[in-house]
Amino acid sequence: MNRMTTERTRTRGRPREERRFIVAFLTPAFVLFTVFVAVPSIRALAYSLQKWDGFSKPQWVGLENFARLFRESDLFAVAFAHNAFLMIVGGSLVLGLSLFFAAALHRRVRGARLFRVAFFFPNVISSVAVSLLWLLLYSTTRFGVINSIAMWIDAWGQWCGIDLIPVELPFAFLDSKHLIYSIIPMIVWSGTGFYMVLFLAAMEAIPESYYEVAKLEGASAFAQFRHITLPLIREVLAVGTVFLVIGSLKFFDAIWILENQWPTRDSHVLATLLYQKVFSEYNVGYGSAVAVLLFILVFAATFVTLKLSRREAVEY
Repeated sequence: MNRMTTERTRTRGRPREERRFIVAFLTPAFVLFTVFVAVPSIRALAYSLQKWDGFSKPQWVGLENFARLFRESDLFAVAFAHNAFLMIVGGSLVLGLSLFFAAALHRRVRGARLFRVAFFFPNVISSVAVSLLWLLLYSTTRFGVINSIAMWIDAWGQWCGIDLIPVELPFAFLDSKHLIYSIIPMIVWSGTGFYMVLFLAAMEAIPESYYEVAKLEGASAFAQFRHITLPLIREVLAVGTVFLVIGSLKFFDAIWILENQWPTRDSHVLATLLYQKVFSEYNVGYGSAVAVLLFILVFAATFVTLKLSRREAVEY
């Protein structure tokens, strides 16, 4: 009886100890989330309904700031279009190349370890350093690597009697009118490695026996990728797509640096528009309205992406 009583006492005590353990671990994270995420988000929503320059007393204006986004100019629509362009074009290239390189490394190509390090290396560098690196690559001076190569190719073409470069050199890649297009190679270079490693980890979890059976059935490498690899990494692919969507809508660093902290209508994205309105023009209400709409767009895009990619999980 004493032994049974002791066991019952231990069993009753376990849930209480587990609850204390869970509370002890979750409380710091909950406090940090509340202080640095939840409260600022609620205050941003409140600021979006006010007219405030950050110094004087705020004035309640209701939805006036949101109306100004669409009524006074098309700057918000242009900035959103730039974000959509980066998401569709840049995101598609990153997904396609990362899947290709991950599949190649999964097939144990020669030098696979070196390629992993080389492709992932840009993710170790800070976004500011990446922007400065591409600033030098795109430069129109003699230090501009891309323009120097283009001029060499053009000179060789002129010697052969062929016009290989149809634009005037050196080309102003960093001009506001061209900047959004020039950002695409930077996104591909800096983002492909991360998603390649993400997809490669999912591919390496697939049992090798599946591919062996497919080979015995005479399936080609592309057929194996289409009918085995893609279905079994679909959930990871959906997560990667969500990361790309969120990153594209929140894109900021490169444009802010390459435009010398003053983007124009031709180069604005939503995050730079928000930052400029708040910290340069001191229009906190307008900037907060942009922030609220940016949050709604990120939430909606994430929800739609997950909804479209939702299927029954393939178990193996």
